[in-house]
Amino acid sequence: MQVSPPGQAEAPQPPAGNGASRAVRGGRWVQWTAVRGPGPEVGRLSLGTATWLGSFLTLTAVLLVRNAYLFSAKIYERGDFAANTVAILQAKHFDLLTGNYSKEGFYHPGPAFLYVAAAGESVFHDLLHVVPTPWNGQLLAILLLNAALIAASLAVIARHAGLGRVTLAGLVVVLLFAAVHPLTVNSGWMPYVYFAPTLLLLVSAASVAAGQTADLPLLALATGLCINGQAEFLLFAPVTVLLSLGGLAAAHRRDLRGMFHGRAWHWTGALAVTALLAFPIVLNTVLHWPGQFGGYLTYMRNVSAYHLLHHSWAFSVTYTLRYWWPGTPARTADIGGLYVAGGLGIGALALALRCRMPGLRRFLLWSLAMTGLMSVLFIYYAKKGIDDNGITQTYLGYFYWAAPLLVALVAATAAAVYLDSRRAASLALAAAVAAGAVIATVVPQHRDNIDDPPATYFGVPQLPHTVKVLAAEAAGRPIVLRIAHNDWGDAVGVVAYADRTGLRACVVGSSWTVLFRAQSVCTRSETRTGVSFWFTPIGPRAPRPGSVVATFPQTKTLVTRQPVP
Repeated sequence: MQVSPPGQAEAPQPPAGNGASRAVRGGRWVQWTAVRGPGPEVGRLSLGTATWLGSFLTLTAVLLVRNAYLFSAKIYERGDFAANTVAILQAKHFDLLTGNYSKEGFYHPGPAFLYVAAAGESVFHDLLHVVPTPWNGQLLAILLLNAALIAASLAVIARHAGLGRVTLAGLVVVLLFAAVHPLTVNSGWMPYVYFAPTLLLLVSAASVAAGQTADLPLLALATGLCINGQAEFLLFAPVTVLLSLGGLAAAHRRDLRGMFHGRAWHWTGALAVTALLAFPIVLNTVLHWPGQFGGYLTYMRNVSAYHLLHHSWAFSVTYTLRYWWPGTPARTADIGGLYVAGGLGIGALALALRCRMPGLRRFLLWSLAMTGLMSVLFIYYAKKGIDDNGITQTYLGYFYWAAPLLVALVAATAAAVYLDSRRAASLALAAAVAAGAVIATVVPQHRDNIDDPPATYFGVPQLPHTVKVLAAEAAGRPIVLRIAHNDWGDAVGVVAYADRTGLRACVVGSSWTVLFRAQSVCTRSETRTGVSFWFTPIGPRAPRPGSVVATFPQTKTLVTRQPVP
């Protein structure tokens, strides 16, 4: 990329050649909003660094204001959040080697996100005391991770364009997307947490395929996070990386050694990141052969053997199209999603092809190719990897929202290149960023599926009192939990809170090992000597008189000393 030396800006010219348009006028504002490539400094920061920092601070401000309740509300978790907390308490002692649980009876490959949440709990609650309860610190860490990963994606795009106004345009798109799908960046529920690393996976893969080995560490980071987080990425991530490396090899086909010459730190950085994120997965597999991979293979065999896949390829395509509709991915969203996908995709492709900057055009086309690959893989996954029960849920595809966002970013980037480089255009984009930030902050949040956790989570306020009552009843003996009718959500909340407060609470039954973790399953001695409590949904049959110890009104669950008849 050719650029003007610092302090020697040329007259404004249309984009041409393989570099960005030249700096247009004096002054720091115009220098930043007009032209810079990966190399030159903007003041003391490169464009990529300035983009990441500005985007990170903007997104962080939006997320913190939006979730300001975390600094005042006492939140005691249940359900999936509490199940994660049981693991996070292990992570705080560096004893955790597996990811969050799956309803299919295994753990996802790695614990990276759980360690992030553990760091948030340790720093924001235990050390700094800026949040009133530990779970708040967990969510705060996830919000900061989302901001950092999305900002990194925007930084990669800005470096390829060499234009500060592309940063502003991209930030507008991200903020408006966050307003349409707020939980993709505002939730700590794992299906949403995968969204930000998936976006970085697609963007960094496109960048590497376009010849930028400097983004190999980012590609390794995104790949490692995705694989740690969800078993399905054992399909998505390796195929994406292979295509990316294939594009890189094609870009250096005349001299393959050029991929490595003078770029050793790019490759060593990627290998170091890969080794760090793969370490717990490899160690768990070695110590407990075959680790979680045996569970994945068993699930796939069972799906095939018991004929649990009856939906067609056509249904899998319509399932995929739901995520292109700017709303909840309901069954009725597929037709609208088709129109959005077609219009947005054709528009982005046309703008990318007309881009007169060859380096940027190559990157934009690779970005669309990566989106296409992700879409094809998602259709295949929907057909072969999601059983008939799972396909009725939408949470399995929340990460795929990164695909339409990237297509929108491609269109915005290509269009921003043609904007007037004078200060007025940049001021207009800056105003749009401010407006987008306000909209993303105040727009109401909504659940994307009726079975998902609440959009704004406040937990179970009576959980500490319930645990205190159970502990008093147990009088120093183990609190033994017996779950009826699969009513486990409040029970795992009791276990998590008891673990935090130094009390022993466990659940009866080896079938709960994955969800509650092995250390929370009662031993025979504990079952025999402990005090039992039954968790039963409120139903037509009344509990025995005097047996009710506690009630969870939100979930209509009873805790009794004797089983309900």
